[in-house]
Amino acid sequence: MGLSHEFYLISSTTDTKYFWMHMENNESFIDKAIIHDDLVLYMMDTLNWIPSKNPGKEGNPTSHGINYWGVTLFDKQSSESLLGIFNSWRDLFKNAIPTFELTGNFVEGDDDQEGHYEKLKLNRDEVLKQLDKMISLVERLAGGDFYLYHCGI
Repeated sequence: MGLSHEFYLISSTTDTKYFWMHMENNESFIDKAIIHDDLVLYMMDTLNWIPSKNPGKEGNPTSHGINYWGVTLFDKQSSESLLGIFNSWRDLFKNAIPTFELTGNFVEGDDDQEGHYEKLKLNRDEVLKQLDKMISLVERLAGGDFYLYHCGI
């Protein structure tokens, strides 16, 4: 599957500072969603609008967006933005053809070649499945005493 971002729905009573160290054998997470890195990078500008916290830093400072290489914590306050953004992307991708192409990051060329933009080939149904799962977690986040814990690449 390549690089991916994992989002864990956890109880608000979970020790968020060290959760990432014990994810594999941790029974405190309720559910999880996995979103491919190519999709996260494509949506990154809009993800930066979401209020978040950084459990990896002292005091759990507030911020916006995701910590791409680290951990990010979303709470009930984040749920409205999360839900709006992921629903909007889902509604947009519903209109895609079964296998579609997006423009990815710019790749520098070497001495003999010019740079170019990556072409990302995605499966519409797989993208919708990932977004639907994320939306279901965010709906639960909005309605209860939970956190959504993001683990970057």
